[in-house]
Amino acid sequence: MNQQGFFGGILHNTSKENPEFHNWNRVRVKYCDGASFTGDVEQVNPETKLYFRGARIFKAIMEDLWNKGMKNAENAILTGTSAGGLATILNCDKFKSLLPESARVKCVANAGFFIDGKTINGTSHIQEMYQEIVNLHGSAKNLPLACTSAMEPSLCFFPQNVVSYVQTPLFIINSVYDSWQINNTLVPSYLDPQHAWKDCINNISSCTSSQLIIIRG
Repeated sequence: MNQQGFFGGILHNTSKENPEFHNWNRVRVKYCDGASFTGDVEQVNPETKLYFRGARIFKAIMEDLWNKGMKNAENAILTGTSAGGLATILNCDKFKSLLPESARVKCVANAGFFIDGKTINGTSHIQEMYQEIVNLHGSAKNLPLACTSAMEPSLCFFPQNVVSYVQTPLFIINSVYDSWQINNTLVPSYLDPQHAWKDCINNISSCTSSQLIIIRG
């Protein structure tokens, strides 16, 4: 299911296209912080002049929605796609805590289960990338405490290490074949200077038998 199809369905306002949720209050929050709404650094980055305060953005949005009627919510769903899907997992319990205690709350993460996999050379490129993100954004203090108490904080950016600590009902939608993860986790561009994986990454039917074995592994 692609992003447009997923959100086109759950956000559609007709009972034919969206029988379950067409009459719900629906809010779409644009993803804008680069760390799945976990960043919180007081200082402005001196090199880029950027602010890394995604956790504050999330809190401000929730406070605004609370004042607009969310304080009366009986049912609520937090959902997102890709980095927004990861944000859903990382902020699921926080979202629950910001709603009335009596509200029924669930989270749906679409295409956000990024794995801690090795590259074709056996290195941990994605792990290094996530560590840089967590350090740059000061994310550690906004990742689930139960996870960061058990392991290095950047590892808690990986859903496989976090989901066991999530207390709120969580549903995961993820493709078996994920071109972003093949391209960034398994075969980052610097490991494929001859572009031997280019066709495979763009279209799984173009993968060689040996590439498919690696992907399935």
